[in-house]
Amino acid sequence: MPLPSWPIASYMPDPDSFRPLQRMLDPLATDMEGGNTRQRPRPGDNVGTVTQTIWMPMAEHDVFVAWVKGTLGNGTGRFTANIWLGSSYVTKVCQFIKPGSQLLYGYLSPDKVAVTMTLRVYDV
Repeated sequence: MPLPSWPIASYMPDPDSFRPLQRMLDPLATDMEGGNTRQRPRPGDNVGTVTQTIWMPMAEHDVFVAWVKGTLGNGTGRFTANIWLGSSYVTKVCQFIKPGSQLLYGYLSPDKVAVTMTLRVYDV
């Protein structure tokens, strides 16, 4: 079954909100008795994170909210989206991190909404 795609055509994150892309998960670390710390990668470490804010007109916001709640099962499903990787947008598989607390809506005016999100980005 194909993954759903980002529902908004005018996808453009606010450049001032963009936090640097973390290209891998933090390694597992174990403190040893001798004072050293052993670090090792985890399976699936090709998963990165990106935090961004997207400004939307109210009509696109309504489509987005319905898509997150319905298509993605309250934001828990995976989807494809164009992600800025430093030099260009690349289509990647994504997932919201903690959609209940990290997917935030700022209603700026009757016709503008700022949606802040942290995405888990696969294969970066």
